This record gives sequence, C-alpha cells and structure tokens, in this order.
Amino acid sequence: MIAAWFSKAATPLIIAGLMLLAAALIGWACLATFDRLVSEARASTKAERDAHWTAEIAKSEAETQKLIAERLKETIAAQEAARAHVASVEAQLAQLETDNAALPNTDACGLGRDRVRLLAR
Repeated sequence: MIAAWFSKAATPLIIAGLMLLAAALIGWACLATFDRLVSEARASTKAERDAHWTAEIAKSEAETQKLIAERLKETIAAQEAARAHVASVEAQLAQLETDNAALPNTDACGLGRDRVRLLAR
C-alpha cells in the first residue's frame, strides 16, 4: 500500500521534473542558437566594416599616388625648362666669349668701341 501510494504521489513529481528539465534544455538550446546568430552577425558586420575601410584606404592611396605622379611630372617639366634656360645662357656666354676672342687685341687702355658693343648685347 505504501508502494502504491508512493508511486501515485511520485508520478506527478517525476513528470513535473521531466517537464522542467525539457523546458530548461529547450531554453538552453534557444540561448545557444541566439548566441550563435549574434556571433555570426557580429562577424559579418566586422567583415563588412573591414572591407569598407580597406576600400577607402585603397582609394585614398590611389588618389595619393595620382597626386604624386602629377607633381613628379610638373617637377620634371620645370627641371627640363630650367635645363633649357641654363643651356641657352651657357650658349650665349660661349658665343660672347668667342666674339670677344675674335676682336683684335690692341694696346688701347680700357675698353674699345667693339668690346663695349659686345657687352651691350
């Protein structure tokens, strides 16, 4: 009789315990799934953000390289113009020296009329 009474009283407790255990397992599974979804969303967002900033950095570097190339072209053009000007001045100086050497060497004191004309050019 005690065994019958015990089994009659224990059966609802066992069922309630199993139901609580099942509810706890389902809750734990829901939390694990939610945590996994949050982790995936976080990883996806981080990858998108990294890709965005990588593209921004690449764009900025491309603009910088383009600007450097333009400045280099400008520098080379200015350098060539300066070289051409220096070569022109050197050619004029060489011509002046040649013209000066071609003038007669007289015993006149000071500058002669031909040398003054040469300097006036």
